[in-house]
Amino acid sequence: MRVADRRQTWRTAALAALLALAGACGSSNAKSDGAAGTGGGGGTGGTGIDAGPCDPRTAYTEASHLIVNVSWPAGTASMRGDGQLHVWGKVVYTASGNTVTGELQACGISLPPTTLTALGGGGTIQIEVPNDAWEAPSMPRFPIDVTQTSWDVGSTVNLSYTALIGFTMADPSTAPWPTSYTGITMINDAEGDMHAGLTAIPRSGGTFTLPPTSILQTARADQLYIVIRQVTSAMLTRTACDQASGSATFAFLNNHVVGCHIMGASDCMPNDVSFIDNNRTIYDITSATAETKVVADTATCADVRAALPM
Repeated sequence: MRVADRRQTWRTAALAALLALAGACGSSNAKSDGAAGTGGGGGTGGTGIDAGPCDPRTAYTEASHLIVNVSWPAGTASMRGDGQLHVWGKVVYTASGNTVTGELQACGISLPPTTLTALGGGGTIQIEVPNDAWEAPSMPRFPIDVTQTSWDVGSTVNLSYTALIGFTMADPSTAPWPTSYTGITMINDAEGDMHAGLTAIPRSGGTFTLPPTSILQTARADQLYIVIRQVTSAMLTRTACDQASGSATFAFLNNHVVGCHIMGASDCMPNDVSFIDNNRTIYDITSATAETKVVADTATCADVRAALPM
């Protein structure tokens, strides 16, 4: 769905907002803590999944992987494109019967590159959030609402959550999104690196270029400080006792660039931040799928990313 009021040029890591999606969905090749029970025979009425009984769980950890198909229009200095976002996460669950509660930790994101026109200086913009950031003790966790029909293969699991990275706001699941980054007032330091919001690093070297801080391109930013709001739901079907997959939808996927650092200099001035924020790329989400798989309770974010490759 369309989630922003402007569609512009640079592709910023604010779209790392999709990191919050991770917790509600994902699937992996990670070593599991074992399937709960065994799958039995018999179909589920045209789903292609063999139904079977599974032992109930009381506490478990799931790795998650969200694949989001996106497109974006041509801007003043960027070319039209399409690609995929990949988001990883880890959810710690507790359960009593079919009553399940969970807490999400985002574990990584991969964003598609954006190509700039000659007016934009040419080259490719590729924004990355360092992997170590996801393990930071200060990184926020988010509750997930869960309903399920049973623990058995073929049963359904519905998830929903609201995630805020780098800031807080009143009524986060319904409030209108500020048109400018200056409307974000309750900013925090997500990973505890002494910078507001979540720090993202634009790749440089070769065909990769840093985002300019003005149309004159006299300075470029080597760090972007971003905030993200994500309101998401997922509808999954258990494909095994320790796995599920299905679709995901977005009520909101919003972002702003609230600060930056100029290469070889100091933090950006307000005009620099405003230019990058006003020219951030906003994606159209065309579809999204989600998979989950139970992993060891000791799994780290690095384990989750390795277990759920693109």
